[in-house]
Amino acid sequence: MRATRLSLVLAGLAGTSAYQLSMRAPGVPKSKRARLSKALRHVPGSRPLFRLLNAPVVDCDKTPDECDWECADELAAADDCEIVQKPRAKDRLIVRIDDRWVDLTGWRNAHPAGSHWIDVYNKADATEVMHAFHSEEAHAMLNRLPPAKEADIPQGVPEVTAHTKAFRALREKLKADGWFKRNPLMEAFTLGGWAAIVASAVLAAAKGNLVLSTVLLGCSNTVAGWVAHDYIHGRGKWPSLMRGFGELGGGMSSTWWSDKHNMHHALTNVVGIDEDLMVDPALYLWAPNKENDNPIVRKIQHWYWPIPYSLLFAIWRIDSIKVTFQRKLWGEFGRLGLHYAALGLLFPWQVLLPAVFLSGLLTATIVTVSHVSEDLYFDGPHKVDYVESQFRSTRDFVCSNPLFEYLSGGMNYQVEHHLFPTMPRYKYPALVPILKDFAATNNLTYRADGD
Repeated sequence: MRATRLSLVLAGLAGTSAYQLSMRAPGVPKSKRARLSKALRHVPGSRPLFRLLNAPVVDCDKTPDECDWECADELAAADDCEIVQKPRAKDRLIVRIDDRWVDLTGWRNAHPAGSHWIDVYNKADATEVMHAFHSEEAHAMLNRLPPAKEADIPQGVPEVTAHTKAFRALREKLKADGWFKRNPLMEAFTLGGWAAIVASAVLAAAKGNLVLSTVLLGCSNTVAGWVAHDYIHGRGKWPSLMRGFGELGGGMSSTWWSDKHNMHHALTNVVGIDEDLMVDPALYLWAPNKENDNPIVRKIQHWYWPIPYSLLFAIWRIDSIKVTFQRKLWGEFGRLGLHYAALGLLFPWQVLLPAVFLSGLLTATIVTVSHVSEDLYFDGPHKVDYVESQFRSTRDFVCSNPLFEYLSGGMNYQVEHHLFPTMPRYKYPALVPILKDFAATNNLTYRADGD
């Protein structure tokens, strides 16, 4: 049976020599190679021919050290990979996860969030980021990652700190105690609160009270942003199902948001990487060098800062449309269309435009007070370990009344959120005393102010 199947497969290559196959010559149609390759995967004993069919120009038999496997996705089995010319040792992508050095060179292009994510962790520890943002399914794949060769493991990488080890133990305990599980009643309250504000804004507009409608719609835009933010960070069936709320309710692409926002989370306040810091020349967050300075503008920015802040949502919405269209994310693009169609039917433009600027001002102000007043890192990433960096680059602010607490959308618990971004936001208040105790025990500073 095996010989028969092999004969049938080989018959499909009439007129094509093994030399042409091994050299990937232009005369061999790519579709024919692909069909044969797929067929050979299921033929016992055909592995040598499979390798021959997928071999690059480099002769891997003569120079095996110059060849490697490249995989289409992180779930790929060996037969779903192809032989490629091996990068030089200094170009290999080596990352430490859970005290184990792994070689991600062949998997970098298959990373769902993009290769830039793992590139920035080359020769560094990515344990906390891996556990902070990935699903249980992704965690289960860790053992499949190929170990790095001893010669490729970088020297001089700092050892895991005592407070990082303590943090890992805390994270595992919180997972075991169910802190990351969703509460159906709280989820209903979250969506119901947003819907009630939108309904109130619609009613106010229908009665001709455009100012009140603008204020309510602006608040609902900000609340929708926080709700979508929670869903996009979240892991599990419910957050995955509600991920589209980012477009439908918030008017922003969930993919665009993830690409932008998660890097900010991983490398908070790292100058040149964290996009949330890239606001000059409209605003200066630190004293720039003379070539980039505008002293006249910088000296009066405390007077005009609400203007660029109010543009935040408008810019995000425009970027979302551009990204979904350019990357052909038609599902997200369609949901954005539904969002704007609904707004156009429910509100006049005299409400829509000012509401966008009001929500931008609210959101930017809330985010600023919990981030950019803290430590900034000018000398690149990984100079401070993840746990210490989050304590130094974020702070909580204690709201003085229920209205401020609600509008803040959990962003007033910024330390908790940055350390545990996939945890439902309504669990952060109860987490505060635990993190305060953790900080005190591990000689870290827990920062919090009033509103």
